Amino acid sequence: MLVVEDDGDIASLLTDILETEGYEPVAIADARDLDGKLEPRPHLVVLDLRLTRGGAEEIIVALSKRGLGDVPVLLLSAASGLADRARELGVTSYLEKPFELDDLLVIVRQLI
Repeated sequence: MLVVEDDGDIASLLTDILETEGYEPVAIADARDLDGKLEPRPHLVVLDLRLTRGGAEEIIVALSKRGLGDVPVLLLSAASGLADRARELGVTSYLEKPFELDDLLVIVRQLI
């Protein structure tokens, strides 16, 4: 599982929670960190909409170029209009920040 989050505290929280649930998340901050992080092939990408360097669209395009366009993507954001943005980006699912951890885990289980 790949976690793309540029806020170190949130990235740590997400990876800790997912590890506790038995997943093996790998956290990166942006598209420049993708190289070497896609093996083994991720079963899911948990993706923050707004990244300091680049954004969700850049990650989605990079995944597609690497033959990973079919990997489910869970988009996270506190931005208004998240549902519309998720549809525009063609992601599998989305979750508004702040979110309940149980809600996150339910969606992760559904997508994997």
